Amino acid sequence: MIFERLNGESDEELIYRICGLKDEIGTWSDVADVINELTGNDYGESTYRKKYQAFCRMFESNRNKLQDTSKYVENIDDKIRELERTKIKMRDERRAWNKQNYSDARWQEFTEIFGEQFEDVGSKIFPKTVAPVIDSDNDLFIMLSDMHIGQSFDSYFGKYNVDIAFERLQKYVSEIFTIQKRHNAKIAYVSIQGDLISGVIHKTLMISNDTDSIGQIKIASEYISWFLHQLSQRFEKVVVANVVGNHSRVNFGEKSDTPHNERLDSLIYWIVEKLISDVDNVTFLPNNIDSGISKMIIRNRTFINVHGDYDTFDKMGVGKFVTMFGEIPYAMTFGHMHINEVSNINGIKIIRGGNFAGTGCDYTIEKRLSGEPEQIVCVVNENKGIECYYSVSLV
Repeated sequence: MIFERLNGESDEELIYRICGLKDEIGTWSDVADVINELTGNDYGESTYRKKYQAFCRMFESNRNKLQDTSKYVENIDDKIRELERTKIKMRDERRAWNKQNYSDARWQEFTEIFGEQFEDVGSKIFPKTVAPVIDSDNDLFIMLSDMHIGQSFDSYFGKYNVDIAFERLQKYVSEIFTIQKRHNAKIAYVSIQGDLISGVIHKTLMISNDTDSIGQIKIASEYISWFLHQLSQRFEKVVVANVVGNHSRVNFGEKSDTPHNERLDSLIYWIVEKLISDVDNVTFLPNNIDSGISKMIIRNRTFINVHGDYDTFDKMGVGKFVTMFGEIPYAMTFGHMHINEVSNINGIKIIRGGNFAGTGCDYTIEKRLSGEPEQIVCVVNENKGIECYYSVSLV
């Protein structure tokens, strides 16, 4: 048997390795001969035998400690890996933080640059009005839902475009004034229920829209500002709240791919508030809950407004929302499904508003969905709460 010294092997390492092969080599004298030849030493067999046996005793007596050391080393390795993961996580968070700061800075810059311009333009288009003083126990809850500004179609079943949208908005204002006069209503509570624009969330919408998203935002902002200004001339006060809809999300594709709050309905609400800021009797409620949830107190009763893309118009959907919200509202309002509907679930008034477009686009034809453009208005009385509902046809 031929033995060689391993590359970089020390004398102690060589002695331990060769002694460990004693049963294969023969006697301890044979082991000593191999080691002396490889190291150039001239020691007797007892030198190597005793050294090897002493090492083995030392190893056995410290086996547990050595195992603990191994575990300790493994633990250190785990800590190092965890540290590396933490460093990567911190680096990613720092990037996200910088990106958010950049976004916030850009938004602040946008509001500073354009805010005064909107106010200046608004003061010229929507001047201050002298609000009437009305003595009444009645207010109106007015829904403004699913305008889908920018959508355009002309079929056997219906027709819609931005001009028709404004004609229907004018009709809605006229009907609201009729209801106000009938009930001598004092305050108009306007709930903007989302989907103000058609958006570009589906390919069919991109084809059927007659203007891009920027144009849709401009037109929707102008229409809604005009609408609120009209109400301000007849009601003692106009209180406005807003929730976002699914059509205004900023990306094309799945809803789950869009950050929760990135909906253009919020931008429209901000623009409208700037445009009509000179009208003293119009109050815009801040959305302190969530971009998709608003709260209004009408005659000491809580109205919770959502669009409806995250909530279902049934007992389970309302129950889940109330459990999360932690408060039982007097009424809960929805849009999204394009039909007027009222119900009562466990004592909660459930109200769904309609839409402006009606039937006639490819989607409604293919899904066999029929229904006329309509909105809903509620009369809220001091003592009775919701006294009656008006389903307002826009045709």
